[in-house]
Amino acid sequence: MPKRSLLLAGGGLKVAFQAGVLQVWLSEAGLTFDHVDACSGGAFNLALLCDGRTGIEIADLWRQMRPRDGVSFSGSGFLHGRSIVTMDAYRDTIFPGWGLDFDRIRASPITATFTVHNRSTASRETFSAAEMDLDKLVATLSQAVWFPPVEIDGHYYTDAVFDTDANVDAALEQGADEIWVVWTVSRRPEWMPGALAQFFHALEVSANGTLESDLERIRMNNEVPDRHFGRHVHAKVLRAEVATHYLALFNGDRLHRAVEQGVRAARAWCDAQGIPYTPIDRSHFYDTDVALRFSDRLRGRLRGRRAEADLQLLVPDAGAFMNTGHQRVEVRGTVTSSVLDGAATVEEGHADILLDVRSPSVPVESGGVQEADDGVDPTRKLMTYVLHLRTPTGRAVTFLGVKDVSTPTVRAAAREAMTMSCRVLEGWVGPDDEAVELATGLLWMGFRDVAAQLVGARADGPSLRAEAAGLARYGALFAGSLWDVAARKVLTYAPF
Repeated sequence: MPKRSLLLAGGGLKVAFQAGVLQVWLSEAGLTFDHVDACSGGAFNLALLCDGRTGIEIADLWRQMRPRDGVSFSGSGFLHGRSIVTMDAYRDTIFPGWGLDFDRIRASPITATFTVHNRSTASRETFSAAEMDLDKLVATLSQAVWFPPVEIDGHYYTDAVFDTDANVDAALEQGADEIWVVWTVSRRPEWMPGALAQFFHALEVSANGTLESDLERIRMNNEVPDRHFGRHVHAKVLRAEVATHYLALFNGDRLHRAVEQGVRAARAWCDAQGIPYTPIDRSHFYDTDVALRFSDRLRGRLRGRRAEADLQLLVPDAGAFMNTGHQRVEVRGTVTSSVLDGAATVEEGHADILLDVRSPSVPVESGGVQEADDGVDPTRKLMTYVLHLRTPTGRAVTFLGVKDVSTPTVRAAAREAMTMSCRVLEGWVGPDDEAVELATGLLWMGFRDVAAQLVGARADGPSLRAEAAGLARYGALFAGSLWDVAARKVLTYAPF
């Protein structure tokens, strides 16, 4: 058996994705690792692992986390230029809430290393699990500028991200033959304006550049193993673009969707690798007993003839809808046009709302380095409708509608969210089935229709407070999704 290391790379709050991956790799697939290293935000998950938590337990803790509970501003520290925020809320609220026990961590049987940067010696260091305490964990997470450094034995320690965000050397020193990396630092080919965005772009340049250099070292080693590491080393990298900001996030629903994205990505990875796993359903975590309903009224033309859609969208459970990333709703109502012989009734219909476009890549291997990308593009949203209609004359037809929101300006994105391209097919078929095309066209919402949709939204739940919360969460999902497309120059991903 090869000796296998797992590198839990940094990424701030994006490492919620990592927790979903751990659920699949550790609890569903039963994979084991001889060594685990963590940098930056990955230390959250390694600390939990050393505390004796299983992959599913780690993911469940992130499913219950409220990111605003970890926010504590620096106050006078900010005024004196020490830091913008502190780790006090993590020390006092998050870590105790997780039940972290440093005696258990120090006694962990896992061969673990926590990577930090020692500012006093200008060098990279690692702490073993046996050396860990609260200050050392906080030091691993203390990103310069945002958090103050941690002084330990007269030395100042910080997050190591500008040195490395995935400590390949630690894995090599442990004798690893296989190095598995979970990577969430963004690789989007963009450069946004403003000091905040460019600080994180600089972080991305450093982290991605160091990882690519390390992977190239592995490729060169595998050409002539005796000249470098003395053995063939196989690296496996799972990358993802996760729609959370590294630090500026206050909405739990968005964080929880990152966990579920990690679950889906890891299962797809296992499928591609031929690794068996037994899925564990955790959707009950998000049950709220709150249902939502809202209208979708559009007008336009099908095959050059006037057409109108008067639809009601029903969300059976708001919690699952907001948190899982599977934003499917039931659709009822009518589509009216002379093409359909009048008002055709929706007999069965569904819509997938505000889904990220996903184009998963097949793992590509070069020189012993295998790389796969989750393929999610959070900056492009699709709304797809599949409606099986019965016309007044008894014909069965299928109405397919798509709203594609992808233009990075507010006005254009809003217009795209209000415009649906449509197809009408003979019979009741799926979107990928071959069928006779009866009509194509465009339908759109006017501003009055949008206002009616907002005013007419309703919730059914156990209390008025629960209903109001459900509507507010849907509003945050919708506004945040449009932000991810059109307001990225303000902040790359919405903080809600």
